[in-house]
Amino acid sequence: MKTKYFILITILAISLITIRCGQSQSPLSPQNDLSDPSTAATLTGNVEVASSNVSLANIQIGIKDSNVSVTPNSMGDFQINNLPLGNSVIEILVKDIISELPLENVQSREEIRIRLRVGSDCFATLTHMERNKKTEAELTLQIRPKKWNLSWTESDDDVVARINGEGHDTIQTESVEIYGPDGILMIANASLDIEIGGVYFKAKFLQRDALGLIQDPLSGMTYEITVKGTYGKDELPFELTDTIIIVGKEPRDEVELSIQVNPTKWNTNWTKSSGTVMVKFWGEGYDQIDPSAILMIGPEGVDEIGPAAWNLTGDHLIVKFFKKDAINLISDPTPGDSHVLRIADSGSNSFEFEFVIEIVGPKK
Repeated sequence: MKTKYFILITILAISLITIRCGQSQSPLSPQNDLSDPSTAATLTGNVEVASSNVSLANIQIGIKDSNVSVTPNSMGDFQINNLPLGNSVIEILVKDIISELPLENVQSREEIRIRLRVGSDCFATLTHMERNKKTEAELTLQIRPKKWNLSWTESDDDVVARINGEGHDTIQTESVEIYGPDGILMIANASLDIEIGGVYFKAKFLQRDALGLIQDPLSGMTYEITVKGTYGKDELPFELTDTIIIVGKEPRDEVELSIQVNPTKWNTNWTKSSGTVMVKFWGEGYDQIDPSAILMIGPEGVDEIGPAAWNLTGDHLIVKFFKKDAINLISDPTPGDSHVLRIADSGSNSFEFEFVIEIVGPKK
């Protein structure tokens, strides 16, 4: 898995953040120590006041359950240098109104930039966020072997998930779990053989259990395998992903033309992704399909996209669609929602298949 040096997440036009009302008081009551300044994250931002009834001098921005608070300058700019790692809440106090902005999974030395708008009702709205996560020395995952064989159903040999990078030796061994591409099928911690030493944290699991992470695995398809756990003295959560490919021969109990779509969890951050959604065809007539005529059709039956690439082998056809095009078939992708899409032949109209996807990722 390639190391990513900078991850930039941009959220535009986000609707009103979680708000609660209270009496005029400071939202900051000292309870918890903040992070080590040498590793803490930084929050910078700007406040726009939309009404003459609100003054920048009357606005306080702070970290909930701490004694850290700042007031924007005359231009509306502010900065908090000692932002805690993990999960925290930013409070914006305007007169007697408190607005809350949850920040999840804040990482060491992360730089977060936000823009806020305060209306005449004193409510604060988040209009822009950028998160610059510096991960050059952080945890990375490698799954070995990379090719998983359909013959593994009874194999007692091992698959190894290797984690390295800064903090690999602080992973809480009892927290580690392995998840398949659907995020549901998993290998529990009790079934893992864990080793810590040298430059790797290793979690070993049986090949037959590995294959069980994938529902109906198909030869030639790639799947994402995820390792979750916590690390460091603050037990920060991590979620690392690597891809594997299924190889080997599969039984043919049915002869009808069939498809499988992978992945079926579509992320809201795909709008700039160069990756692909794969559709595998097998069964009667798969080798007679014109790949260039295959369309993926959105839930409303109006928007459609054509393939980016395809590959025909001896027993199946794989057609690929760009993820950035696929997610745009959903007019308002909201995490937790499911949608029914179609794969159809625009040439001979010889087939049409429905499939269901689930939206995941950050809310837009």
